[in-house]
This record gives sequence, structure tokens and C-alpha cells, in this order.
Amino acid sequence: MSATVSEPAWLAGKRAAAQATYDSLPVPSNREEAWRFTNLRGFDPDSFATRAATVELDGAADGAVFTSLAQAVDSHPELLERHLGSVVSDGEKFAAANAARWTDGVLLHVPAGVSVEVPLRAAVELGEEGSALYHRVLVVLERGARATFVEEFRSEVPGYLNVVVELVVADEARLEYVTIQHHHPETRQFGTHRATVGRDAELDWVAAALGGTRAKSRMESLLAGPGAHVKVTGAYYLTGREHVDYDTTQEHAAPNTTSDLAFKGVLADRSRAVWRGVIRVDKGAQKTDAYQENRNLLLSHEAHADSIPGLEIEANDVRCTHGATIGQIDKLQLFYLMSRGLSRVQAERLIVRGFFQPILDRIGSDEVRESLAAELEARMATDELP
Repeated sequence: MSATVSEPAWLAGKRAAAQATYDSLPVPSNREEAWRFTNLRGFDPDSFATRAATVELDGAADGAVFTSLAQAVDSHPELLERHLGSVVSDGEKFAAANAARWTDGVLLHVPAGVSVEVPLRAAVELGEEGSALYHRVLVVLERGARATFVEEFRSEVPGYLNVVVELVVADEARLEYVTIQHHHPETRQFGTHRATVGRDAELDWVAAALGGTRAKSRMESLLAGPGAHVKVTGAYYLTGREHVDYDTTQEHAAPNTTSDLAFKGVLADRSRAVWRGVIRVDKGAQKTDAYQENRNLLLSHEAHADSIPGLEIEANDVRCTHGATIGQIDKLQLFYLMSRGLSRVQAERLIVRGFFQPILDRIGSDEVRESLAAELEARMATDELP
């Protein structure tokens, strides 16, 4: 879908405002703290020809609405008008571009008390070299609803994806959201993902990056109601000169909330990963319990990882902790396994599997866990470990 005279006035207005914001902002540079380790010099997002996204949906909705976002403009305008568009309010250039130019995406709306038992899936593929896809997602779970939504982005050719995802998890609802990007080494993906989690609600969020260059994802969780719980799990496996940047925020805006974030990555060749994580505790958000960690395993001396945890706390009765590690494969582990008859490659792959296993164990859905494990195995099989 594109901005045309046939669009409703509220959507056309949002597009126009977002385009004005986009036009007023430069492409981010290393002078901005959030982009300090991800260099976009020479990147012109307007040089990519916009193509309509092809979104394949799979799964029985079981009482929920699971449909193309472009179709939902006509079929569910009141839902989109109420929820769509808050992500551009902070003036981020790529999010503004998405709000102005999105062509299609996904709407998942689960009414109050409805449980969708089978995981719902969406597949998005960039099929034309040098093209740009602007993809938008709105997921709304009403009070007490349950659902699992898995979204996969793929590209076999170089290109540019711009993704915005808005997750609304109402009181006592539970959402498992999984996003996987499996890209050509020269594909760029910039994404903004924002979740609002209500009273006694749960969000189980899984993100995986398997390829891409200068790919950056902002992942923001707002724990808006007492008793809200958010678990964020991330995995990345990079080779060649691939580069992934995760920028995460766990914002506790209500008392008695918990968040738990764990990201693990394996980096080979001359790849690079950046993780910047902030735990933010607002005034009055007493009894907050928050944790974040980032662990990186380097398979070569040329691979590099930057791990930057941070705390911003404005309440005095909280427990907020973090941890980060970056290191090579343990030589003693390698020696032990090889002394038992494994080749070096076999031993290193076994160590990598063990490194990722705690991340896989955090995933609640058996189907999602097995799917991600298979993706990591496939990635490992194509990587010539040193």
C-alpha cells in the first residue's frame, strides 16, 4: 500500500507528518551515541527503489484477526487508527521513513480472553536486488488473551529492509513474539520494535540475527502496569564482514515489575556485533527486579564485539544487575574434546552448541525452540570454522 487519495484521512495525515519528520533528519552518524559503533557513511536510503512487500501468513487464527496490514486499513480502521503510529514520536529517521512509506505488513488482534493455541507465522522476503521494503506490524492482545507470533525476514540478494513493530499486551495477556532475520551479507535491516506490557501481563520476546550488514534493531519494552513481566532472549551468529547492532531498553514504569534480558552471539571471520542495553526505572517503580546480560564468543582474532550495559534508576527499592563477557574459545575445552577423538572443527561446533544451549532453554514454545536450533545448526554447517 502507498499513500494515495484513496487512503483514509487519518492515515494520509500520519504519512505526511512522518515524511516531514524524515525529511528534516539526516542519516544518523557516529557522532550520535546510539550509532557510535555502526557507521552508515555512504548509505543513502533513498537510492533504493521501494517495492511492495510480499507477506506470507500461516496459521489458524482461532477467533483472532490475523491479516495483511494493507487489507486491515479497510477492514479494521478503528483498530489501526487507535494504535498505529506511536513509534515515530521520538523523531528517529528510519522509523519516520517506515511510517511514511510502509506498503504492507501484519495485523494480529486477539480479543479479550481468546487463546490462539498454534503459533502464527509471517514470512517476508526481499526478492529483488537493490530494492527496499518498508514493513510494519501491529500486534494487539486484549485483556487475558494468549498468542505466539513468529516473523521471519529473508534475503538472498543485497537490499534494504525497514521494519517497525508495535506490540500491545493488555492486562493479564501473554504474548510470545519471535523475530528472525536471515540475510544476504550485504543486506541492511533497520528496525524499531516497541512493546507496551500491562498489569500482570507477560511478554516473551525472542530475536535472532543470522546475517546482514550494518543491521540495527531498537528493541524497547515498557512495563506499564504492576506485575508486568518481560523476558527478552537474543541470539546472533555472524560470519564474513557481517555487522549487527542491538539497542535494547527495559523501562519499568510501574511498581512490582520484572524484566530479564539475555543475548548471546558467536562471531567468526571479521564480523562485528554491538549490544547496548539500558535498564530504566522510573520514579515510583519500586520493587523493580531487572537483569540484563550479553555474552560473546569470538571464533577468530579479527572478530569484534562491543557490549555496553547501562542503568538509569530513579527509585530506591529495586534490584537491577547486569553482566557482559567477550572472549575466544577456551583452549582447555578445545584440547579436552580433541583429546577424546574429535577433530578441531567438530570440537568447536560442540562448544558453540553448548554456548547457545542456555539461550534455547529460555524459549517456552517447543516449536519455536526447535526451529531456532535448526536455524543455528544450518548457519554453523555453512560456516568454515577456523
